[in-house]
Amino acid sequence: MTLAWEHYFSQRALSMKASGIREFFKLTERPDIISFAGGFPGGAFFPAEMIRDQLQEILAEEASSALQYGPTEGCAPLRQYLAAKMTREGIAASSEDNILVTNGSQQGLDLLCKVLLNPGDAVLVEEPGYVGGLGAIHNYQGSFYPIAVDAEGLRTDLLERQLLALARQGKKAKLIYLVPNFQNPTGATLSLLRRVKILELAEKHDFLILEDNPYGELRYAGYPLPSMKSLDREGRVIYLGSFSKTFVPGIRLGWLLAEEALIHKMIAAKQGTDLCSNSLSQRLALACCTRGFIDDHVRSLVHRYREKRDLMLSAMERHFPGVCSWTRPQGGFFIWVTFPEPLEARDILIKALERKVAFVDGGGFYVNGRGKNTARFAFSEAGPEEISRGIETLGKILHEELERRGISEKYAGQAKKVS
Repeated sequence: MTLAWEHYFSQRALSMKASGIREFFKLTERPDIISFAGGFPGGAFFPAEMIRDQLQEILAEEASSALQYGPTEGCAPLRQYLAAKMTREGIAASSEDNILVTNGSQQGLDLLCKVLLNPGDAVLVEEPGYVGGLGAIHNYQGSFYPIAVDAEGLRTDLLERQLLALARQGKKAKLIYLVPNFQNPTGATLSLLRRVKILELAEKHDFLILEDNPYGELRYAGYPLPSMKSLDREGRVIYLGSFSKTFVPGIRLGWLLAEEALIHKMIAAKQGTDLCSNSLSQRLALACCTRGFIDDHVRSLVHRYREKRDLMLSAMERHFPGVCSWTRPQGGFFIWVTFPEPLEARDILIKALERKVAFVDGGGFYVNGRGKNTARFAFSEAGPEEISRGIETLGKILHEELERRGISEKYAGQAKKVS
């Protein structure tokens, strides 16, 4: 007898669904596939020898604590280091009591949605937006209000219009979820004027701001902008950080910076989830941070990822039809490509997989079914030769599709590269 499990699931669980993009990675991460799909750090860049040496020292000197359960909020020395790091970056983190260590920033998103959202609460999100954030909001039954993103990040004119529309309906937003630096999936960076405007609107309309910043230190051009949290005057910005992109994702460590009242509630929620984050990973991260190893590693990553970004952009210039457009990110992992509307990214992807190349079609980054002619390309994991060969292959597929539809000459030369 097979149980009818749908009769046992909670109403919340019945509404949950796996990310179509994450499920798709199972097909694209095969060794024979050139993959631009996963937003994964370059595995060849992992500092394995340094990690091995640090782990040996930790196990030799403090094994009894490093292998033991730890405090739910994270080990105090790591939280002290993170509070000091945030203060150096212009964020007023008064003490480690403002810091919660999490299993990656994704757990931070999940816990935040758990303690902040009631079913039906209005949540403002970027469109297109990060699927991990969208998934956490969906799982706790928030109601999406998407705001379009352009080359300068989330459009504040549309945000203000949406807030006024909600007010006319007697509603208000609970929070807005943002990836301000090198946004996933578009690579866009939220301009300083728009950061200030969003904070003004948050104060006026009384909503919270979730600032997710996994890529901020991986800048390849331009100048760093102040974080939303550093501009925050009322404590309404919640900052999420991560070691996944700047160190290694396998240790599954992130952190959250917020007012103590919220931290205390999230500690209670985390206790019911995992009791505490990995003690050994925390000791490893602390050792590598305090000895300057991670700062040195990030400087190396910036140089290496810049080369990959530039290589992919130049390959797209050479091989993609002029009717395609793409972003030129100043940092992060992603280039966002828009195909001419006769083409759908999923159709191109199917043909690309037949030739052993993968990317992510853009529909999964929208909450309303749009974006069928868009795609995300990650340059972070593939090697230089794979980037060149994969983009050349995709260029041939795109030219073939346009020629098959009889529209390639009509649009020839109408290239549009988005800054």
